[in-house]
Amino acid sequence: MSNIPFSIEDQLILSTLVYVNYAAYVSEDEALTVKEASLRILSHGYRENDYRVKNDYRLLEEIVDARRFASLTLSDCIEHFDESAERQFFAFTVHLPSSILICYRGTDMSLVGWKEDFNMAFSDTVPAQRDALDYLLLVARKYKGPILLCGHSKGGNLAVFAAANAPEKVKKRIVRVYNNDGPGFNENSSTHALLPSLDGRVDTLVPSSSVIGMLMEHSMDYCVVESSSFLIFQHDPYSWVFDGPHFKYADSRSRDSIVLDKVVSDWLSSITPEERETFVDVLFTLFGKAGIKSFRGYSKQMFLKAPEFIKAFLMIPKDQKDMFIHVLNNLSKAFAGSVLYREDPQEAIEFTDNDFLPQV
Repeated sequence: MSNIPFSIEDQLILSTLVYVNYAAYVSEDEALTVKEASLRILSHGYRENDYRVKNDYRLLEEIVDARRFASLTLSDCIEHFDESAERQFFAFTVHLPSSILICYRGTDMSLVGWKEDFNMAFSDTVPAQRDALDYLLLVARKYKGPILLCGHSKGGNLAVFAAANAPEKVKKRIVRVYNNDGPGFNENSSTHALLPSLDGRVDTLVPSSSVIGMLMEHSMDYCVVESSSFLIFQHDPYSWVFDGPHFKYADSRSRDSIVLDKVVSDWLSSITPEERETFVDVLFTLFGKAGIKSFRGYSKQMFLKAPEFIKAFLMIPKDQKDMFIHVLNNLSKAFAGSVLYREDPQEAIEFTDNDFLPQV
């Protein structure tokens, strides 16, 4: 790395690079330069399953010639994927000149990864969060020096979780935690109560129309980065705008983001943790019965699989069906109550239970 200190922009690049499937080409006990590890993957050509999106492949092509990153050592590529345990985790460690950086992967395209994300809405912890803490402790035992953690989306959540739950001896070594539009924590979770122990060491970045990064409870400030995309698509880090070598920041989140944040908050507060769990279980059971195993090309899949999805829904028990529709009704009411306002977006409109979806 050059004489220019490691920056918040650098960590976003590495938080995005960790989406590449290094685990298939680099073993847990290998330590290679970023260039060596990346060339090993590129030597196999473009394989769709090695990347979350096509831009990840383009990033890999660029990183091997980037003097700032190519010579850094990459180690401890560890992956855990277990469909039955609803567990999706991957991380690697990058050795900076005077510190070590742990990079946690966010949600991949697998159904398992998405299910684990949804489980955060009602669970105190999920398997990937426990893996994230174990990984931090492993790296802290193996290497000396200051520690930084980073991640995008669920990876940001994992970085914050690991830091907050680390034993005090390890926590003292943590210099910075970077959360790039990652969701917060269930308001009743034990981790939420531990966030103040990180005493201002968390940098949270969200795009101006952030949706994912506003989910659940954070209890910390954030900076708003401009994006070239819109609404939910701003979650893509490739859409975040740079002004030269630095982010281009916005003064505040957009009106759309504030409204959608209120929609989700009102919705989650209107249903119990048990209802959240039932809704998530039914939703992903329907995906499974419809034969959807991955969200790669999800728009085409949902169109082609719609008949199987509807058929599976009609076959589920009546009590689950009623609960599913009840939760969707609450989402509809939360959306309408937050969007149909005059001057003040906090001015919700009241609706009855029968104003939205039909009862089945």
